[in-house]
Amino acid sequence: MMSGVFVDSNVFLKVLEGDHNLKYYFINLCESDVVYRNPVVYSEVVYVWFRLSTGKKSFELKKLPELVKSKSKELKKVEDFLNLAENLSINHKIEKTASGIIKQYGLLPNDALIVATCKHYGIKRIATLDKDFNRIDFLEVLEVG
Repeated sequence: MMSGVFVDSNVFLKVLEGDHNLKYYFINLCESDVVYRNPVVYSEVVYVWFRLSTGKKSFELKKLPELVKSKSKELKKVEDFLNLAENLSINHKIEKTASGIIKQYGLLPNDALIVATCKHYGIKRIATLDKDFNRIDFLEVLEVG
């Protein structure tokens, strides 16, 4: 079992949006604990960051590869920030666990993959602003902020 805290996408995004309380919370978390994320968090954070930083919707961004490429220096900073958390890989066993979590708790796939990642790696705590995780009896949802 791993000690430490899984950090959900919304915490990273609020820090990127300039929420100072969450920034200091995240810094303290990194100093006092091992923090984790998975590829779902990377995808969600980078996807939303592209939309926020360009002011474009996803269907518009798909048609503007030059705009996406022009963000590569800024993207590197976002990735460096995400990499403050250890990235835990997702495998087929985690996907199967996620399927059961969808059925048992009614979570959507990305959240179910996050919960399944925590379960697989034995992580008991999650830092999130998403109340849906309160339904998970084996996860402690930390007060964020």
